[in-house]
Amino acid sequence: MRKIGRQEGMTMWSMVSLALIGIFFLLLSFKLIPPYVNDFKIGSAIERVAIKAGAGSKSAAELLASLEKMFDVNYISNINPRQDIEIQPLGENAKLIKLEYEVVIPLSGNLSALIYFEHEHEAH
Repeated sequence: MRKIGRQEGMTMWSMVSLALIGIFFLLLSFKLIPPYVNDFKIGSAIERVAIKAGAGSKSAAELLASLEKMFDVNYISNINPRQDIEIQPLGENAKLIKLEYEVVIPLSGNLSALIYFEHEHEAH
């Protein structure tokens, strides 16, 4: 006589729901990854300007001009250095380059994601 065991495994509906959850997170990542990549470019451009030799002794206008050039090279268009970047003197030959900005990403209908970015680098 054959003993009937308990059936194991996923049903079709559980596989479909798992696939839908996976597709949701995949589409969400397609929307959220580009702002983080852009922010990485912005942060590295600010850091490169800040670590240049003699950057702390340059004026704020010269630092902003350097940042504008870096942003042009890296195709960064959502930040305007003259309006969004704040440069504060820290001493005789040091400056603090500070940037805070938000990115709003529309997801679906009236649902959006807000991402806040902040960068601070000292120029010596």
